[in-house]
Amino acid sequence: GMVVFPPFRLLPEKMTLIPMNMMQVMSEGGPQPQSIIHFSISNQTVAVVNRRGQVTGKMVGTAVVHGTIQTVNEDTGKVIVFSQDEVQIEVVQLRAVRILAAATRLITATKMPVYVMGVTSTQTPFSFSNANPGLTFHWSVSKRDVLDLVPRHSEVFLQLPVEHNFAMVVHTKAAGRTSIKVTVHCMNSSSGQFEGNLLELSDEVQILVFEKLQLFYPECQPEQILMPINSQLKLHTNREGAAFVSSRVLKCSPNSSVIEEDGEGLLKAGSIAGTAVLEVTSIEPFGVNQTTITGVQVAPVTYLRVSSQPKLYTAQGRTLSAFPLGMSLTFTVQFYNSIGEKFHTHNTQLYLALNRDDLLLIGPGHKNYTYMAQAVNRGLTLVGLWDRRHPGMADYIPVAVEHAIEPDTKLTFVGDVICFSTHLVSQHGEPGIWMISADNILQTDIVTGVGVARSPGTAMIFHDIPGVVKTYREVVVNASSRLMLSYDLKTYLTNTLNSTVFKLFITTGRNGVNLKGFCTPNQALAVTKVLLPATLMLCHVQFSNTLLDIPASKVFHVHSDFSMEKDHCEDSAILKRFTGSYQILLLTLFAVLASTAFIFLAYNAFLNKIQTVPVVYVPTLGTPQPGSFNSTTSPPHFMSLQPPLAQSRLQHWLWSIRH
Repeated sequence: GMVVFPPFRLLPEKMTLIPMNMMQVMSEGGPQPQSIIHFSISNQTVAVVNRRGQVTGKMVGTAVVHGTIQTVNEDTGKVIVFSQDEVQIEVVQLRAVRILAAATRLITATKMPVYVMGVTSTQTPFSFSNANPGLTFHWSVSKRDVLDLVPRHSEVFLQLPVEHNFAMVVHTKAAGRTSIKVTVHCMNSSSGQFEGNLLELSDEVQILVFEKLQLFYPECQPEQILMPINSQLKLHTNREGAAFVSSRVLKCSPNSSVIEEDGEGLLKAGSIAGTAVLEVTSIEPFGVNQTTITGVQVAPVTYLRVSSQPKLYTAQGRTLSAFPLGMSLTFTVQFYNSIGEKFHTHNTQLYLALNRDDLLLIGPGHKNYTYMAQAVNRGLTLVGLWDRRHPGMADYIPVAVEHAIEPDTKLTFVGDVICFSTHLVSQHGEPGIWMISADNILQTDIVTGVGVARSPGTAMIFHDIPGVVKTYREVVVNASSRLMLSYDLKTYLTNTLNSTVFKLFITTGRNGVNLKGFCTPNQALAVTKVLLPATLMLCHVQFSNTLLDIPASKVFHVHSDFSMEKDHCEDSAILKRFTGSYQILLLTLFAVLASTAFIFLAYNAFLNKIQTVPVVYVPTLGTPQPGSFNSTTSPPHFMSLQPPLAQSRLQHWLWSIRH
């Protein structure tokens, strides 16, 4: 049968880029669910396109990106193109920059976004704000007491790098004149991003800040209602249901700019700007009438401003430069008139645009003029919002996403201990809650946020600040490819009384370190008391000479431990305090066999990788304490030494016992 679908279109119809800048071709319509779109470009020296439709400018010139939806005919096996569209690509150099400030005369205590544009209206922040190598944006104000220039997302305490500051917000403070200046630097002159291979471009605008008209009774400042042209607003009062409430427009200038049709508080603004006086009356059941009067002003919308939520708090002295990966964001749009007064109602049809769709999932929020976004991948997305009827009325914000959980977990191997940390805290400075998706892969102490990699696979570590932000980091645990053993050449294996333990260090990774991140004392405690990474390791000891009757385990006590200082598991070979007979036996064995005995410490992980290390045990002849570990490269040859008389008697006795 016939399948009807809306026409397939690629957006935008025309794309303007500087060299090295990337923007993605989006699509709408076509068969649903959407088939794969095949992208190609007419001139690869001007720009290149990848399979997602992301176009990166290379050299000045023009090209056409073609997008086709194809299907394969099941009978003939032929590829059928049943929908296609194209996008014009223009790669340009920036000749100049200009600051877009929608209003230049503003009241005190208001906010207005400003952003950088190129010479033409097609050179928006989408054209130049995510180049690689990129541009940096440096702003200054001539008079700081008149207004502040604040980077985007400072309302949620992010501190953006200069590469992302193509847009700022003006916060007006006191009456006066000031100029705002931006200087745009090109990081790499050979990239040809500015005309004439310049390294910087700049622009300046003047802003006048003035006092809003107010009556001299501060305790009864009349709040007036500000409505856009062709909008409507339903008024509510606190007496509805308890009293009979009605409303009417008393005076309106010019006429009919505001009408109130039904007497029940539905205000309608017409197509001309103007002011009106609204009277609201409530007739109370106990015989009292109340009246309140308010002003209504109708004006065109001059600019809009996007702000973000929720607020992100960090530990003292720490900052965030990007939104945490995995978090949910809310963007709210507010509208203002030509002097910076905020509207109480809206009728704008907004258009939302992204420069790419693979890092941020975004859609309409629960309330009007809000958007919900989920940070699903790391990187920078540019978000543009504009009025469908007046595309020049816009705001652009950078939304950068990064890991908020340290450390970098690349090249994690079984046996690794990871001490996770984050700068995020709650509003009251408290840490959040750690969670792990696969405890069998990365066994985690969720109180302190430390984990041991126990088996190969992928796990997600989550950090949740309840009600504010939940962020994650992926940990890919690799199978241990090899084991490395090492020991301190300055230590000796000895049975001297009160001697220190002989430690042999074992690492399971590639880089000789099994500890990732900086561990707090609480995390270190959790490692030794709760996680016990050393249980991953089975150690045993044996003599290299298999003729010996006595198993090495009778002579040496071996146990595994995890060293927080040395960052790896260790085997401690502790010499038992020998009884007299063992002492003699050991000495005699060494003397009689006239060779060096090796102890093999076998490490047996769950991967059944066995690695052994020879440890030389050298008896010190002629000293009262037998046994010490000698780290010289050539062990002394016992054959040349003549054993003392007592020793030769013992030897004789031993030999007679054995044979």
